[in-house]
Amino acid sequence: FDEVKTGFRIAAGGAREYFGVIPDISTYAKAMGNGYPVAALTGNKEIMMTLGPGKVFQGGTYTGNVVSTAAADATLEFMQSGKVFPQIDKVGTTLMEGIDEILNRYSLPHFINGVPAMFGVCIAEQQPKDWRDLHALCDWDMLEKIHGYMIEHGVMPEEDGFEPYFLCSDHTLEDAAETLQAFEDGVKAALGK
Repeated sequence: FDEVKTGFRIAAGGAREYFGVIPDISTYAKAMGNGYPVAALTGNKEIMMTLGPGKVFQGGTYTGNVVSTAAADATLEFMQSGKVFPQIDKVGTTLMEGIDEILNRYSLPHFINGVPAMFGVCIAEQQPKDWRDLHALCDWDMLEKIHGYMIEHGVMPEEDGFEPYFLCSDHTLEDAAETLQAFEDGVKAALGK
């Protein structure tokens, strides 16, 4: 699994925990260190033993960085506390349901895909099945207008709409309400209402 985006974001054990799949090998990145430069490669014993001395050279610029390692340790401990993901799920679900309601209210056909911690919005008549469909079917101009309005008014989604909405444990229901208000105002502005 490439867990660079999903690792420690959708569950404490990443996509492997969320989907109940044990991959042979996984990669993780800076989310495990709360933004510090840190990464991890994990896997089953057979695969990981190939990285032993004399078999494959393995090194890195930040390998063993004490500050990053301490940040990862503290971050992982906090994630295991049981406080992080219920908060993210609550706020993310509020956003997903709110955006769905707003787009329905303004008769904009759409699809919201993902999980509360990271989800995408596609304004389209037809559900995308893959990455090609996503780029071909979604009304990116509309999303760019909505997101541009939001940014101008202090809420910071990715302007172009290609990246998902990412949540963290610091986001609150008040943040969700502010985001939804900016999203609805952005829809109105984009539609000229």
